[in-house]
Amino acid sequence: MTHTNYLGKLAHIATSEKTCNTAKTRENAFTRDRKMPFAKALSFLLDMRKTTLQTRLNLYFEHTESGDPISQQAFSKLRMNFDHTPFETMVRETVKDEYSGQYNLPLLHGYHVFAVDGSYLQLPRTDVLRNEFGVRGIGNQPSAGISILYDVLHGWALDPIITNTDMNERDECEKHIRFLRQQLPHIVENSILTLDRGYPSLDLFTKLQASGLKFVARCSLASMKEINTAPLGDSTVVMKNGDCLRVIKFILQNGDVETLATNLYDLPESAFPELYALRWDIETAYFRLKQELCVQKFSGKTPNAIRQDFWASMVLLNAVAVFQHEADEEVQKRQQGKNVKHVNRARTSDLIITLRDRFIFATLYAHPKFCATEMDAVIKTMARTVSPIRPGRHFKRAFRPVNSANQNLKSHL
Repeated sequence: MTHTNYLGKLAHIATSEKTCNTAKTRENAFTRDRKMPFAKALSFLLDMRKTTLQTRLNLYFEHTESGDPISQQAFSKLRMNFDHTPFETMVRETVKDEYSGQYNLPLLHGYHVFAVDGSYLQLPRTDVLRNEFGVRGIGNQPSAGISILYDVLHGWALDPIITNTDMNERDECEKHIRFLRQQLPHIVENSILTLDRGYPSLDLFTKLQASGLKFVARCSLASMKEINTAPLGDSTVVMKNGDCLRVIKFILQNGDVETLATNLYDLPESAFPELYALRWDIETAYFRLKQELCVQKFSGKTPNAIRQDFWASMVLLNAVAVFQHEADEEVQKRQQGKNVKHVNRARTSDLIITLRDRFIFATLYAHPKFCATEMDAVIKTMARTVSPIRPGRHFKRAFRPVNSANQNLKSHL
């Protein structure tokens, strides 16, 4: 969809009476005129800037309101009157629309290519969050587990999940499979799910087979015997449950053997290294979420605030994909007729910086014509800074040195 459609859907959801009634945690909340009513509170939480809460409030009121801004304490009290569901609805409804079949989405060999991966978010150090989400690592750091079903060709997060820190990634993967079957059944048959080596199990493979999804899973040396003993190249093995799996084994540039298990039979063996390599884009998405959208710089210290900020960040992650697509189209227009060595695309980090200062002030509550003009200007600005696309480029992985304090602690365990 275009950025106009995307932002229009966000505005419709934010200003809907149904959204407010569903999200309210108190029946009499938002029944009187307030300095920051419900819809504007949602708009404010979509601010990409991660300065202090009071600084963000000051800037917001400077651009959108007259009079003095509300205090940080007043906003913290206000946000307790609604939950995270408006932002989850924004994600769910825009995903449903984007994958409805009315848009030409990128495919590989006729397939959507999805990846699933889990990660963790460091939360503010409070006992409330420790009790709600659990702890992880040294020092009883409050953390939340997250898992995302991600379209690696299109840059969209289809099914984000935030849960406690002792999550089982295979269990979360099964939730993503159910999401596809229940919410997007029309794309299941032409979708491929790529999985890293922590996911393969006979039980998960059985459920994937039953779901109708195609999958490509990287298997570790400790994986199932039938897969490990398969020869180099392309072969078929019979699992304990009677299912047949295709196993692709090939040697990487560093000499290691890569083992992929799949139920995909209509692609040549040569297609699988490229296909699985696409999974790396979900790692890039997590980097973008944590380092560029700064999801871990939470604007509150309650479980409700954590969930609000997480889902607002997922709205923004998909917004970046929408603007990236249009900025890339603008780059291609500029390159037409020019002798360029590489295909270029708008640099995502600069794109986010450009959006950070202008996103909320030109989206939900500006005049539609002003919004369109402002966002067109943003896209043209983003298209001026480009990065070349170099397929097949490899980098040597740099491992972090072990922290001496942690090493000494481990030596005593």
